[in-house]
Amino acid sequence: MEGDLSELLQRFSLEGNEISGAKLELEDLSSGIKDCEGSLIGRIMGEKIANFTGVKNFVTAAWSYPKNLTVMELGPNLFQFNIPNQDDIERIVTGGPWLMDNQSLVLNRWSEGVEENYGAFITAPLWVQIWNLPVHWLSKEVGRKIGVVFKDVKEVVIPQGGGKEGRHLKALVHVDLSKPLLRGTLVQIAGSLKWVAFKYERCPDFCYKCGIVGHGERTCKESITVPEGLLENQYGPWMRAGNNRSPAKERVVRDDTVKDKRYWKFQNGEMVEREKRRTQSGEVLLKALRTSGLGHGSSQEFTKEHENEKGVLQNRSDPYIDVETSGREHGSREDPQSSNKENLDVPRVAQENVEENQSVVEMEVLEEDRDFLHKMAGTGE
Repeated sequence: MEGDLSELLQRFSLEGNEISGAKLELEDLSSGIKDCEGSLIGRIMGEKIANFTGVKNFVTAAWSYPKNLTVMELGPNLFQFNIPNQDDIERIVTGGPWLMDNQSLVLNRWSEGVEENYGAFITAPLWVQIWNLPVHWLSKEVGRKIGVVFKDVKEVVIPQGGGKEGRHLKALVHVDLSKPLLRGTLVQIAGSLKWVAFKYERCPDFCYKCGIVGHGERTCKESITVPEGLLENQYGPWMRAGNNRSPAKERVVRDDTVKDKRYWKFQNGEMVEREKRRTQSGEVLLKALRTSGLGHGSSQEFTKEHENEKGVLQNRSDPYIDVETSGREHGSREDPQSSNKENLDVPRVAQENVEENQSVVEMEVLEEDRDFLHKMAGTGE
C-alpha cells in the first residue's frame, strides 16, 4: 500500500479533499475481517487469464462440492473462496496440487494483505518422481533425504509397480515456483557421486528455456547463454512424468494392399481410374518378347511396328493390353485384316510354337516402357 501511495503522489497533484481524505477506526473493519476469516485466497500462477465461471466450476468439482461455497474475483487470476465448513477448508489446503488448464492454483489462508503479497504464492505442492535409483535405495528414508533439495517434503511413497522404465520413488514436495524446476540432483555416498533424475506429475506449464513455471519460451524474458556443445534448451518435456512415448510399431505391408494398388489416367478433362494394374516390369516384357521371337527384330522393323501400334492405340480407350503365351489377346477387338499377319504389333504379341502348359503372362504396355522395348529390340538382346 505504501508503494502505491508513493507512486500516486509522484504521478498526480492532489488538491482539497483529495489530500484531507477520510479516517477509519479499527472497529470499522471488524465486520469485514469476520467475513474474511476462514476464507482462502487463491492465485493462478500463469500467463493465461482464467475466467470467473471457469474457476468456479473447476473448484466446485475438484473440491468435491463443498457446501455453501462462494467465489469472489479480486483481480486477474486472483480469487477469494469462502467455505463455512472448517473441515472442508483443512482438507482443501492440505490437498492438491490443484491444476487448472495446466496452471497451478496456489492457495493461502486469508490474512491481512495476503492478496497483495505475490511472494506468498510462489510455493506450490507437486508430486515428483525420483528415478535412476538402485533397488536397495527404494525406501522412504532415502526419499526424504533426497527431497531436502526442495523446500519441504510432505510425503514419500514407494510405488509397487515398476513399469517399463523400472522402479522409482514418489514424493509430495513444496516447490519454489520463482526458481527453475530441478532436473535432478547429485547424491554423494561412500565417496562417489550418483545422479538421480526428477520427473513431475501433473506438472504445470513451464519454460523450456529457463525452467520457471508460469510462462513459455515465447514470453520468456530471461537472457540465458548456453555454452557451446550443450543443449539449447536445458529444460524440456522429458521432465514431465509419463511423457515417454512407446516406440512406434513397425508398419506391416500386406500383399493384398500391394495387389490392390490403383492407377489413374487423365481422359476427357477428368481423372479416370485405369482398369488394369501394372504388374510387370520391363524385364518381364522383354522376356515375353524373347519367347515370341520378336526380341531379335531389327531396329527399323520395331520402329515401324511401334508406329503402327501407336495409331491403333489412339482409337482405343484402354492403353492396357494383356498378352497370353497362347497368342490370344484379352479384351481386344477382332481385326480381320490383321488376323492373317504372321507377326503382330508389339503389344499384340502372337506366341507361336509355345508349349501348351506354359503359364499366362499379363503385360501392361505403358509409354515409359516403349523406349525400353525399343532399345532392347534394336540391340537384339
